[in-house]
Amino acid sequence: MRGIQRFYILIAAAALLLVLGGTADAFWGVGDSRQQDKSGLDLEQGYDRNTVVKINGSVAVPPRPLAGGLIAVDLNLTGEQIVVVLGPAWYLQDDNLDWKIGDQVTVRGSLAQGKDGRTYLLSQQISVPGGATIVLRGENGSPSWSG
Repeated sequence: MRGIQRFYILIAAAALLLVLGGTADAFWGVGDSRQQDKSGLDLEQGYDRNTVVKINGSVAVPPRPLAGGLIAVDLNLTGEQIVVVLGPAWYLQDDNLDWKIGDQVTVRGSLAQGKDGRTYLLSQQISVPGGATIVLRGENGSPSWSG
Protein backbone atom coordinates (compact mmCIF):
# COMPACT_ATOMS: atom_id res chain seq x y z
CA MET A 1 0.00 0.00 0.00
CA ARG A 2 2.79 2.44 0.90
CA GLY A 3 4.52 1.62 -2.37
CA ILE A 4 1.43 2.63 -4.36
CA GLN A 5 1.11 5.89 -2.40
CA ARG A 6 4.74 6.75 -3.11
CA PHE A 7 4.23 5.94 -6.77
CA TYR A 8 1.22 8.31 -6.99
CA ILE A 9 3.12 11.05 -5.15
CA LEU A 10 6.03 10.65 -7.56
CA ILE A 11 3.70 10.87 -10.58
CA ALA A 12 1.99 13.98 -9.13
CA ALA A 13 5.36 15.65 -8.47
CA ALA A 14 6.56 14.90 -12.01
CA ALA A 15 3.34 16.32 -13.49
CA LEU A 16 3.68 19.45 -11.37
CA LEU A 17 7.27 19.98 -12.55
CA LEU A 18 6.19 19.66 -16.18
CA VAL A 19 3.40 22.21 -15.71
CA LEU A 20 5.63 24.69 -13.88
CA GLY A 21 8.43 24.19 -16.41
CA GLY A 22 6.11 25.26 -19.25
CA THR A 23 5.05 28.34 -17.31
CA ALA A 24 8.67 29.32 -16.69
CA ASP A 25 9.45 29.04 -20.39
CA ALA A 26 6.59 31.41 -21.23
CA PHE A 27 7.77 33.83 -18.54
CA TRP A 28 11.27 33.96 -20.00
CA GLY A 29 9.94 34.63 -23.49
CA VAL A 30 10.63 31.25 -25.04
CA GLY A 31 7.44 29.33 -24.33
CA ASP A 32 5.12 30.98 -26.84
CA SER A 33 5.25 29.13 -30.13
CA ARG A 34 3.46 31.91 -32.04
CA GLN A 35 6.61 33.82 -32.98
CA GLN A 36 9.33 31.22 -32.54
CA ASP A 37 11.76 29.97 -35.08
CA LYS A 38 14.96 28.02 -34.54
CA SER A 39 16.17 30.77 -32.19
CA GLY A 40 13.82 29.52 -29.47
CA LEU A 41 13.01 33.15 -28.61
CA ASP A 42 9.70 34.97 -28.65
CA LEU A 43 10.86 37.53 -31.21
CA GLU A 44 7.78 39.72 -30.90
CA GLN A 45 7.10 39.86 -27.14
CA GLY A 46 10.48 38.84 -25.67
CA TYR A 47 11.85 42.40 -25.33
CA ASP A 48 13.82 42.87 -22.07
CA ARG A 49 14.48 46.46 -20.94
CA ASN A 50 17.43 45.21 -18.86
CA THR A 51 19.43 44.26 -21.97
CA VAL A 52 18.96 47.41 -24.07
CA VAL A 53 21.97 48.53 -26.10
CA LYS A 54 22.67 50.91 -28.97
CA ILE A 55 24.82 49.55 -31.79
CA ASN A 56 26.23 50.68 -35.12
CA GLY A 57 26.84 48.16 -37.85
CA SER A 58 26.84 47.48 -41.55
CA VAL A 59 24.17 45.45 -43.33
CA ALA A 60 25.41 41.88 -43.92
CA VAL A 61 22.09 40.43 -45.12
CA PRO A 62 19.36 42.82 -46.36
CA PRO A 63 15.90 42.75 -44.73
CA ARG A 64 14.33 39.30 -45.03
CA PRO A 65 11.32 37.42 -43.64
CA LEU A 66 11.50 35.31 -40.47
CA ALA A 67 9.01 32.92 -38.92
CA GLY A 68 5.70 34.43 -37.89
CA GLY A 69 5.72 37.16 -40.55
CA LEU A 70 8.53 39.17 -38.93
CA ILE A 71 11.25 41.02 -40.84
CA ALA A 72 14.93 40.90 -39.82
CA VAL A 73 18.23 42.26 -41.09
CA ASP A 74 21.68 40.83 -40.30
CA LEU A 75 24.34 43.34 -39.24
CA ASN A 76 28.11 42.98 -39.12
CA LEU A 77 29.65 44.21 -35.89
CA THR A 78 33.28 43.97 -34.90
CA GLY A 79 33.89 40.24 -34.72
CA GLU A 80 30.31 39.00 -35.03
CA GLN A 81 27.12 39.09 -37.04
CA ILE A 82 23.78 39.67 -35.28
CA VAL A 83 20.16 39.30 -36.34
CA VAL A 84 18.15 42.50 -35.85
CA VAL A 85 14.42 41.77 -35.62
CA LEU A 86 12.49 44.77 -36.92
CA GLY A 87 8.82 43.80 -36.67
CA PRO A 88 5.92 42.38 -38.68
CA ALA A 89 6.00 42.77 -42.45
CA TRP A 90 2.54 44.37 -42.49
CA TYR A 91 3.70 47.08 -40.05
CA LEU A 92 6.82 47.87 -42.09
CA GLN A 93 5.18 47.81 -45.53
CA ASP A 94 5.21 51.62 -45.85
CA ASP A 95 8.87 51.96 -44.79
CA ASN A 96 11.72 51.88 -47.28
CA LEU A 97 13.62 48.69 -46.46
CA ASP A 98 15.64 48.67 -49.67
CA TRP A 99 18.95 48.45 -47.82
CA LYS A 100 22.13 47.24 -49.47
CA ILE A 101 24.98 45.16 -48.11
CA GLY A 102 27.43 47.56 -46.47
CA ASP A 103 24.84 50.25 -45.61
CA GLN A 104 25.45 51.68 -42.13
CA VAL A 105 22.62 51.60 -39.58
CA THR A 106 22.26 52.44 -35.89
CA VAL A 107 19.88 50.34 -33.81
CA ARG A 108 18.62 50.55 -30.24
CA GLY A 109 17.07 47.41 -28.81
CA SER A 110 17.15 44.41 -26.50
CA LEU A 111 19.91 41.80 -26.92
CA ALA A 112 19.10 38.10 -26.57
CA GLN A 113 21.01 34.88 -27.16
CA GLY A 114 19.11 32.33 -29.22
CA LYS A 115 19.15 28.57 -28.73
CA ASP A 116 20.73 28.42 -32.18
CA GLY A 117 23.82 30.23 -30.83
CA ARG A 118 23.14 33.48 -32.68
CA THR A 119 22.77 36.90 -31.09
CA TYR A 120 19.44 38.66 -31.68
CA LEU A 121 18.52 42.31 -31.19
CA LEU A 122 14.81 43.01 -30.79
CA SER A 123 14.80 46.54 -32.14
CA GLN A 124 13.17 49.54 -30.52
CA GLN A 125 14.28 52.05 -33.13
CA ILE A 126 16.59 52.04 -36.11
CA SER A 127 18.28 54.86 -38.00
CA VAL A 128 18.38 53.75 -41.59
CA PRO A 129 20.39 54.69 -44.68
CA GLY A 130 19.21 58.10 -45.82
CA GLY A 131 18.86 59.43 -42.27
CA ALA A 132 15.30 58.39 -41.38
CA THR A 133 14.50 56.81 -38.02
CA ILE A 134 11.92 54.04 -37.70
CA VAL A 135 10.41 53.73 -34.20
CA LEU A 136 9.30 50.15 -33.58
CA ARG A 137 8.68 50.06 -29.82
CA GLY A 138 7.93 52.43 -26.99
CA GLU A 139 10.42 53.23 -24.23
CA ASN A 140 9.01 50.36 -22.17
CA GLY A 141 9.54 47.92 -25.06
CA SER A 142 5.89 47.51 -26.02
CA PRO A 143 5.55 46.96 -29.80
CA SER A 144 4.19 49.95 -31.74
CA TRP A 145 2.17 47.57 -33.90
CA SER A 146 0.13 46.16 -31.00
CA GLY A 147 -1.90 49.33 -30.47
